[in-house]
Amino acid sequence: MPTQQEPSPILKHRQRKAGAIGDNLRALRKARGLTIAAMATASSISAASVSRIENGHISPTYEAIVSLARGLKVDVSELFYHAGEASFRGWLALTRAQEGEVIETPNYRFRPLCNNVASKEYMVLDTTILNRNLEEFGELQKHPGQEQVVVTSGEVTIWTELYDPVDLSVGDSLAFDSTLGHAITYRGDSPATLIWVCSAHA
Repeated sequence: MPTQQEPSPILKHRQRKAGAIGDNLRALRKARGLTIAAMATASSISAASVSRIENGHISPTYEAIVSLARGLKVDVSELFYHAGEASFRGWLALTRAQEGEVIETPNYRFRPLCNNVASKEYMVLDTTILNRNLEEFGELQKHPGQEQVVVTSGEVTIWTELYDPVDLSVGDSLAFDSTLGHAITYRGDSPATLIWVCSAHA
């Protein structure tokens, strides 16, 4: 008779997703000889949060991922996929349908596409929007870079600090400066999906 109930497959999957960025963060931090305290200072994120992210206990927001990348002086893509490879020319990358690691943050579920090379100047993320409204989402996020989204299923609302909310349907696209406070929520009864292109540089 088992003494402890097995975690559900969904819980196991979420724990694995939370740990993916944590593993990369730990590897990058140690490669640079940084303590958790030094990493916290460099990224303006508390040492407790850095430790919990590394151990897969919490999933960082995209804004936090950007801050960590800036603290490490690496491209944001390195935290999604740390290969330890130098940049090179003449590369080619392929992601088949449904392949690739899934990273879940409190607001979005990301599947990086063709992200297993260090030379790309941008990231492409197959993204599921997880929040229905701003109350669920929390504070608007802002960080260096540029972004563009293309809706692939459902409907979304893009909220920014300087403009009226913009509603998008399948096939609609919007580009914006990432330093503009922003959030994306879905409309309707089920989460929407989109292709999200963003700068790889923090």
